[in-house]
Amino acid sequence: MKDILLINPTSSSEQNLPPPLSLIYLAGFLEKHKYSVSILDLVIDPKSDEEIINRIKEVNPKKIGFSCMSLHVPFIKRITNKIKENFKVPIIIGGIHPTALPEKSVEEMKDVDLFVLGEGELTLLEIMQDKPLKKIKGLAYRSKGIKVNPKRDYIPNLDDIPFPARHLIDLRKYTLGLDWEGRKPATIMFTSRGCPFDCIYCASKVMWTRKIRFMSAKKVLEEIDYLIKKYGVREILFYDDHFTFNRGRLKEICNELIKRKYDLAWCCLSRVDIVDSDMIRLMKRAGCHMISFGVESGSQTILDAMQKNVKVEKILNAFKICREVGMNTKASIIFGGPKESFRTVEETKRVLKKILPDYLWLFIMTPLPGTKLYQLHKESGLGSENWEMYDQTTYNVFYDTDLNYKDLRKIVSDAYKGYYFSVGYMLSQIRKLSVRKINTGLKIMKYIVPALKYSKSGREKK
Repeated sequence: MKDILLINPTSSSEQNLPPPLSLIYLAGFLEKHKYSVSILDLVIDPKSDEEIINRIKEVNPKKIGFSCMSLHVPFIKRITNKIKENFKVPIIIGGIHPTALPEKSVEEMKDVDLFVLGEGELTLLEIMQDKPLKKIKGLAYRSKGIKVNPKRDYIPNLDDIPFPARHLIDLRKYTLGLDWEGRKPATIMFTSRGCPFDCIYCASKVMWTRKIRFMSAKKVLEEIDYLIKKYGVREILFYDDHFTFNRGRLKEICNELIKRKYDLAWCCLSRVDIVDSDMIRLMKRAGCHMISFGVESGSQTILDAMQKNVKVEKILNAFKICREVGMNTKASIIFGGPKESFRTVEETKRVLKKILPDYLWLFIMTPLPGTKLYQLHKESGLGSENWEMYDQTTYNVFYDTDLNYKDLRKIVSDAYKGYYFSVGYMLSQIRKLSVRKINTGLKIMKYIVPALKYSKSGREKK
């Protein structure tokens, strides 16, 4: 018997299989307080509903918890109904969806008992301690109607949070998608929570607020050292919204990594307007092989509509610096936002030809709950609660845009083909040709092929 079974719902992505970091953070926190935890990751280990029920019987947990994004709602509704038919066990969910829509979540997920809102460690601990529900901050539940308790204060010092319980999963089964150089074992680290920016498509501020809390450089290095010695980790993706935001901390981490001479490759996320040549050179010396930039668009009209607060010139400059330094890059692009048109799509394609990222990651803008975009979407009268469509590949906002979702699906597919098979991109990669780059080419094809199929399915869908 376990005190709790934490379940990571299945994902629509077959290529990107990162560890379920939110669940193993919760597990590590609970284990610190002497609770036993088991994890069932349906992304890496897909199971039928019957197999899930059998697994629950094997674990025999006192409580069951799910992480929940909007696209997971249909699955959670279905499987929790079956769980309740077989077990008398409290069911808990947490994550961005219930945090953004607490009343709606309680109303529609009728077999879920407790809804953790916001940062989950302390709230889940108090649930495990069986504290009176009305005294647990950051919780929604039913008691003569829907109750939503006051918000919980965030943990002020991230150094106080124990390392994630990675021993509960098999790190060898996970990959990092296009952020991955191919080294195993590989894993993800969060070293900060929060984002100070206010982009209309991002719900980070609902989950973490716009104030960034940083793990100290000392604690970051302790976790890296632990991962290498305990698990033999050879690659890390720092999945902070902006790993490079705190320059002093970044410099301290990089200098120490250089001194320690680990056999470690790493990559991170950043904004184009918070990097410079000296920073990127230091990062490369410290083992960083790629920076993933949220470019989002090459049109200033669209960047402004997204409230991205960045200029196209900054995009061009950041990628120019990376080319000069020899740092690999990834650009994420979101098509279909407010004011998007065929003209602005072409502006983005032209910028891509100039910046020539090594990897490209394309999305359709989705009005996720908790974002300004979601509110605009509801106010436009075009809102939908068909949550399974909220996967950032099949659903667009239809708000102040000339493009429908069939147009956007074709745009995504054509953009992938037009970019990766362009002369400019091929020449840029030939200059870097190596065995690793050949492997990278095969990996890119693994991502492109589904995109081509998805374009066809989009055109045929009625």
